[in-house]
Amino acid sequence: MVSLWRLTRNENMKIMERTRTVIMMGLLILMLFIMAFAMRWMVTVAGSTLDMWEFAVKCTHLLFGVQLFAVVIAGDIVSSEFAWGTVKMLLIRPVGRTKILLSKYMAVLWWIFVCMAVLLIGSLLFGMVFFRLTLDPERIITVFKHLGTVYVLYAVEVIMMATLAFMLSAVSRSSTLSVGLSIFLLFSGSVLAEIMKLWGWSWGKYLLFANLDLTSYVVDTGTHFPGMSLGFSLTVLAAYFLLFHLIAWLVFTKKDVSV
Repeated sequence: MVSLWRLTRNENMKIMERTRTVIMMGLLILMLFIMAFAMRWMVTVAGSTLDMWEFAVKCTHLLFGVQLFAVVIAGDIVSSEFAWGTVKMLLIRPVGRTKILLSKYMAVLWWIFVCMAVLLIGSLLFGMVFFRLTLDPERIITVFKHLGTVYVLYAVEVIMMATLAFMLSAVSRSSTLSVGLSIFLLFSGSVLAEIMKLWGWSWGKYLLFANLDLTSYVVDTGTHFPGMSLGFSLTVLAAYFLLFHLIAWLVFTKKDVSV
């Protein structure tokens, strides 16, 4: 029997060997460089100061880029096998479809972890190069606690959107359709939740997109609908998480591969 670890490693190799992966990693580093360069110029013009820790905190805004790249990978990882006609070679291996699907999802989670690690380490390195280096232990602990909170809460949002894209990828045979629809939902979801709030449609609080931003409970920026709490949002997200995986599993294990 082929182990889940070997299957996941093969999926990781497929992801890393593609040109678009190199491009996405390059874009992530380029965004860090542009942000560091622009902020250094603004700080110099304003005559103010900024240290590497403040820069690392501001770079958390670039986590949206990680979410976009995660959606692209997740939205393509299953459907591309059908689009390229390689799914038959995949399924003739002595391993069940459930394990194959799980290995692909684990590869998506691994990609998310790598992107977040590159963003965090890159923000600290560019901060050291472009801004003042301070080594106050108390400040370092405070900043890392804040960064840890933001990264963990945002990781929940990234994983949920990647799981939605993964489900669409398992349902569709077209990579273009699954990736395109995933990116459309990524950009339009929060707008839809806001419109429903303006129209007073309280049931909108059960939408996935109204519960994605868990950082609003930490920085107290307000939720989309009155009466929402962290426990409520986590419960709704858990329900969607299970639903997405159930749909993906049912479709993938029953899908006809005679293409």
